[in-house]
Amino acid sequence: MSTAASGTTQVTGEDISRRMLKLIGSLTSNADLNADHVRRHTGLDVQLAANGDGSFGTGAQLNPDWSYNLYVTRPAGEQKNKLIFDFARTGSQDAPMTPVCGLDFDHYARELKTMGFQGDASYAEHGRLDHWNFSRTGLSLQIFVEGESSESPAKIGHHCVKTLTIE
Repeated sequence: MSTAASGTTQVTGEDISRRMLKLIGSLTSNADLNADHVRRHTGLDVQLAANGDGSFGTGAQLNPDWSYNLYVTRPAGEQKNKLIFDFARTGSQDAPMTPVCGLDFDHYARELKTMGFQGDASYAEHGRLDHWNFSRTGLSLQIFVEGESSESPAKIGHHCVKTLTIE
């Protein structure tokens, strides 16, 4: 699914991040993860899946190295929808995240806290940060981060949002 944002010819990583934060702020429960609500609060033209299972999504190329994908599905046997949003490398697999890091993880975290979310880090082996969990009544989300680039220690440590899931 690759449609651009309604009314625009080219979107940026920062624009898509702002739309995602607006969507998150509008959610009162998992029931809001439906095509009409997502369209209304992001301005994105989502497409319903042809199989009729209620899943839908959208995505677009942002530049030669990056695209974004947003889709909502109901996993088999589950009672709730799951939204998955990610920035995907479509060109060089070594491409820095700079073009999609206009709103970095710290910006997301501040915004989520003002929306009433509580957050904590989840660590993997050897104390490596795996992802962040955020929750508020009726909603939980996870944010997976990646360093902006391998250019310098500062850029490695500058966390950008790579993938976000909402349940």
